Amino acid sequence: FLGGGGAPQRRFVTCARGGGRTLPLYCASMSRNRCIAAIIVLSLLVPMAHRAESAPPPFPDMEWSFYRYQEAVQFLKTRRIIAGNPDGTFRPKNMVNRAEFLKMLLQGDRDIIDPDRRCFSDVNPREWYAPYVCTAKLRTVVKGYPDGSFRPADPVNMAEAIKMAMGVYGMRVEEAKGTAWYTTYTKELDEKGILSSQSFIAWEPVNRERAADLIWRLLRYKEEGFIARESPGCKAQKGDAPTTLALFDQERSFLLTKPDRASARKPAPLVIAFHGRTNSNEQVRGYYGIDRELSESYIAYPAALRNSISSFSWANPGDKAGQLRDILFFDRIVKTLAEHYCIDMDRISVVGHSLGAWMANSVACVRGGVILASATVGGDSVQTTCAGPTSGLIAHNPNDNLAPFSGSERARDLRIKTNQCDLTAAVSGPASLHCTRYPRCGGEAEVLWCPHTEDRDYRGNYYPHTWPDSMAEEIKNFLESLE
Repeated sequence: FLGGGGAPQRRFVTCARGGGRTLPLYCASMSRNRCIAAIIVLSLLVPMAHRAESAPPPFPDMEWSFYRYQEAVQFLKTRRIIAGNPDGTFRPKNMVNRAEFLKMLLQGDRDIIDPDRRCFSDVNPREWYAPYVCTAKLRTVVKGYPDGSFRPADPVNMAEAIKMAMGVYGMRVEEAKGTAWYTTYTKELDEKGILSSQSFIAWEPVNRERAADLIWRLLRYKEEGFIARESPGCKAQKGDAPTTLALFDQERSFLLTKPDRASARKPAPLVIAFHGRTNSNEQVRGYYGIDRELSESYIAYPAALRNSISSFSWANPGDKAGQLRDILFFDRIVKTLAEHYCIDMDRISVVGHSLGAWMANSVACVRGGVILASATVGGDSVQTTCAGPTSGLIAHNPNDNLAPFSGSERARDLRIKTNQCDLTAAVSGPASLHCTRYPRCGGEAEVLWCPHTEDRDYRGNYYPHTWPDSMAEEIKNFLESLE
């Protein structure tokens, strides 16, 4: 490439690494030795550029946490509001009790009292948590139970955590009457764009990463007027987002459809649409029909990797149910688009058909509480403990001879269980797909179960595994009903 005799040669030298990335080096005015030295230096920088694309998690055991939870924990860690365990872990899925949550809220407060007597019947002033509990009582953040106890070791649920946190950060509201006392608190957070009321069930226990996320949202709102539902791209757009990402030393790509009227100030919904085992992302982009119906949304179509038999896959053999390889691909797409465009982080949905339905349903479970809804045809789901509620439209033809109908029944049952829906409260849903709606759930998430009867493809051939003609329109109606 470089010629001989030390004479400068006008040549391009290409250094390749990983998934085919190339680095052109122009040697028009360099000597041969200087050009070789430049190649060596730049080739050493290429791996560093790959690593720089994704910041490490704040704790090593948070690699599989959603990136916004990582951001929240890192923010609070930097403020010394939270710390890890002696072994260097954070244990993000561990539940938080009432005393621990008050310590997280009041850590670093200069006016913590040192009690010399019990402020609640079950709070010994010598216990580590007594200063935080008694300070919270003095400030009327907590009142305790009618029997005079506080029950510091009980798990804190989402409603209690929201009330405590809003009290500490000076957001006072008039409490509602009866068992739904918490609704005025959750409504306030929802209306201010701090926390969507569709992302949790009020009485579900709070784990460490969700506790950190709640505190991060309220603290930033108090200090910066931060609106959690608005992505960073709403304030500082970076131009067109890259549609090729480096993940596990491989290049991964996705297709992107932008809204007809994209705005730098108005957050738009985001839909991630997964393709199946044999159809590519280009093919499903053609037949899903959601580009037409969801014209106000950003829609990303990830490309899966091919496996050893030349079909597509979204996971590696042996992946744990909650740690599928391409859960992280989903995360990276969301993060990339959120940084470059104005995305409504409360309206992220997933769509899929066949194996793509399996992936979409699985993402909706593993990233429950983050995703607004899923809409799928002819696919099941990983069976695991879901991270939170997600609304779901689950469609499948009972005569499907390619994907077992029982798989979608399992996905439906898992979603009903996660959303804490009442099985006896079913009413009619969209008639075109023969849907049944389960609206009486623990929160605002709901489930539509649609055993449709369409069994012909676009050529008129018998194909009960088909994507129904009305599916795109029903997806639009379903997502709009959740708003």
